[in-house]
Amino acid sequence: MKKFLLFIFILVCAAAAWFLFFKTPFPEKYAQAKEQFKAGQAEKALSVLRKAPEFYKDKPEYAEAVYYLAKCETSIDKNHRTNWQLLTKATTDKNKIIEAEYQLAKTSENKDVAAKKFIDKYPATEEAKEFMVSIGNTALSQNKIEEAEDVLQKLADFHGSSPEAKDMLSKLGELNMKRFYSRAEMPFIEYHVVKSGEYLSTIAKKNKTSVGSIKRINGLTGDTIRKGNKLKIDKSDYLIKIDVSDNVLDLFRIFGGKTNFVKRYPVGTGKNDNTPRGAYKVNLKEKEPTWYKPGEAPIPYGSKENELGTRWMGIDCPGFGIHGTWNPESVGRASSAGCIRMLNKDVEELFDITPFGVTVIIKD
Repeated sequence: MKKFLLFIFILVCAAAAWFLFFKTPFPEKYAQAKEQFKAGQAEKALSVLRKAPEFYKDKPEYAEAVYYLAKCETSIDKNHRTNWQLLTKATTDKNKIIEAEYQLAKTSENKDVAAKKFIDKYPATEEAKEFMVSIGNTALSQNKIEEAEDVLQKLADFHGSSPEAKDMLSKLGELNMKRFYSRAEMPFIEYHVVKSGEYLSTIAKKNKTSVGSIKRINGLTGDTIRKGNKLKIDKSDYLIKIDVSDNVLDLFRIFGGKTNFVKRYPVGTGKNDNTPRGAYKVNLKEKEPTWYKPGEAPIPYGSKENELGTRWMGIDCPGFGIHGTWNPESVGRASSAGCIRMLNKDVEELFDITPFGVTVIIKD
């Protein structure tokens, strides 16, 4: 008897619930379904959310109904596309359109092509950053340097301060320099066959480059060259960008109408936030520099009091420049009197690669 009464009770409750559900106005059911979805109960919400676009057709709520249905179905089936496609035509909300196009790119048959189109269209978005990192990692792993350079240049431009960019640009910089010093064919490299009576200085002048650049990219430790030697000549222009807030210096190559990221270096900047901001030119380059400290006698290279390291690159902002340091722990943080500090090995590389007059952009 007790079992029979319990059965009757359950049956009555179910009937009451059924009656209440179908008597509940649809907008209330829809609101409840949205909350269920937000709470992670997509399966429970799905049946109501599927009815919402038809219920709200030709009403202001239509685009939102399509949006929630698309999100709900994607949470159940990651390859869902139909309602995201519908949403791109149903809404004028830019953020929803971006999300829809992102989901469509992720599920495209040719994901790489779709992702690149998304990056070109919405480069500053977090979704584009995700695609940039993915494409960049794949290109680097397959040694596709030009493809990696293209996408990671965008990563540097639009997401340069992000942890993902810092990691990726470090990898790209290492690979770029490895290739730069190798015998790999690169569009910005030309070859000069040494003729009788030529010197590094005359070859550098003829090719509008520096002796330091020729020596570095050819692995020369001295000035001696011989007739018939085949020397690499870097025909690039360069650009230096310094981000004070992140304490990094980015080197870019300009060639063939394109500006591409080369390498990122850690730097020290003004401890009192007195590093100048703006666009400048390198107007002085000095090896083993003397330090002309304001109000004091010149401090020669080699003195313990000379803090300039092995190289000085002065800019046309009097008293400021890029230099090395004998205190490597000071690099990577606000630590200087206003100048840009680099590790000696890094400033020596930058000194050789970049020409006199190179543009230096310093920003927050």
